[in-house]
Amino acid sequence: MKVLNLFLKFFPVRLMTVMIAASATSVFAKPISFADGTTFMHERDRNMLETNLFYAPKVWFSLGASTSLMQSDDKTKHHDAAYAQINFLLKRWNMPNAQANLFVSGGLGEANVREQHMSGNIDERVSARRIAMQGDYETRQFYTSLKIDTQASSRYFDRFDTFQIGFSPVAHDYDDLAIWFIAQVKKSRGMDDKTEGGAFLRLFKGNIWVELGMNERRKSQLMLMINY
Repeated sequence: MKVLNLFLKFFPVRLMTVMIAASATSVFAKPISFADGTTFMHERDRNMLETNLFYAPKVWFSLGASTSLMQSDDKTKHHDAAYAQINFLLKRWNMPNAQANLFVSGGLGEANVREQHMSGNIDERVSARRIAMQGDYETRQFYTSLKIDTQASSRYFDRFDTFQIGFSPVAHDYDDLAIWFIAQVKKSRGMDDKTEGGAFLRLFKGNIWVELGMNERRKSQLMLMINY
């Protein structure tokens, strides 16, 4: 209920009624776009800055690089990692008016760990690994998704579970401006243990996708995705 109230506060009904929008070619940020396609994704909020660049030789897998810069709420912990990452489309369900997908990702790399503790400070460079799974279900005006992202090293274990649900007032075509309203719940464990709700406005047209919003603590979040 708290997330719903936040969603309605940021996106009042009178604003929704004047939006002109559309349906989803894909309203979910996926690590694989299409065969012989490249995907660029950039996301930032108060605690994280992440950038991904993937190339998909086939429709069922992609590979590339990912960077993840994270800091705790009190700014005493910083985990900055870079990975070589591969992504697989495990399963796709094509239905008459909907589609569902299941992806898994794995990455290996290095992380710079900086932490302040009462017993002393840590400043080390260590090997790091990443495992993520994400699934989505979408129609032309509704979608829902769940992503589980774990990043770990000998010094830390961070996990982020993100659930989103969204809708578009009007179905759209590929060349139209699509407007979606998104509610989110994100649970973080490791660096910070917390659960936060959020509300976002998602816009995309053709191969460009932008998301703007904030969480329940009124901290902003931005995401950009480009497929080419």
